[in-house]
Amino acid sequence: MSSLFVIILAGGASSRFWPLSGDQHPKYLLCPDGTRTLIELAFARALACTDVSRVLVVTSAAQADGVRRALPGLTAGNLCIEPARRDTAAAIGLGCKAVAAREPGADVLVLPADTLIEPGSAFAAAVTAARNTPGAGEAIHVFGVAPTEPNGGFGYIERGDSLGDGVFVVRRFVEKPGDNAPDLIVRGFLWNTGCFLFRLETMAREMASHLPAHSNRLRPAHGGTVTPEDYRDLPAISIDYGVIEKARNLRVVVMQARFDDIGTWDALLRAGAAVQGHLISIGNGNVAIAPGRTVAVVGADDLLVVAEGNRILVMRKGAGQQVKQVAQKAAELDGKP
Repeated sequence: MSSLFVIILAGGASSRFWPLSGDQHPKYLLCPDGTRTLIELAFARALACTDVSRVLVVTSAAQADGVRRALPGLTAGNLCIEPARRDTAAAIGLGCKAVAAREPGADVLVLPADTLIEPGSAFAAAVTAARNTPGAGEAIHVFGVAPTEPNGGFGYIERGDSLGDGVFVVRRFVEKPGDNAPDLIVRGFLWNTGCFLFRLETMAREMASHLPAHSNRLRPAHGGTVTPEDYRDLPAISIDYGVIEKARNLRVVVMQARFDDIGTWDALLRAGAAVQGHLISIGNGNVAIAPGRTVAVVGADDLLVVAEGNRILVMRKGAGQQVKQVAQKAAELDGKP
């Protein structure tokens, strides 16, 4: 069997986590359990599947130092820095080029740095099942879990025929169905976890077919380093839209795991985020994330207070999707003289 490499994508800076957002506070440095960051959890997930020497992280120059601090166990030379931000298709292409320089026939597992999948053993078992299914080297695999609620902001996968051991043909994808989510759950759709498994040559073939600009500039088979010029005119496009949804021979692997994409403060609280700092609460269900500060909430329930520098967020639980609007308005204020 081919060697397995893992590429962790760590380039996001979600505005829905204002004031802890931007390059200094990317989402993957949040701690859902109060102790380990999301990228540390992703790194542990990777180590459950392969050796540490085969785990790579792709990030931007602005976030590279943060990744190094968060992952002191990352092998030297396994941090791939993008010359510019061009979304996940380019990031994966860059990572694949680095892997191909070591083992051109390798299998590659791609993990987002900012999602929650537990337990890690269930994920590792799903990866093994996928790699052991006949014809695995010719397929691109996605990973799905059974929904626990009708979340209209997640991506969904409809599975087709069974290929055995929890592996199915992909029938179609539905992205962020909104109010239609309950119907999809009734029909047996899965949540899409955003993880991918493929052989290098298979992804190279699909990129050449669907994203020729990426293929020409980031082709794994071509030697040499990637320069800013290679990235300059690349379209910013996700791997989902650019390749996965158009690819031949797609498979979905069903995991018995807990999943959350941790897309809002509400999701982080659901995951069990602990109070940071000191909270005095004369009320019920209040949470503060304000290291080194004392926060008092009086006469109100179910509030989240987040403090960073001179910025403070006070949010009613359940309103996490609206924080993006706050971040946009804050950016406008920052731009004023």
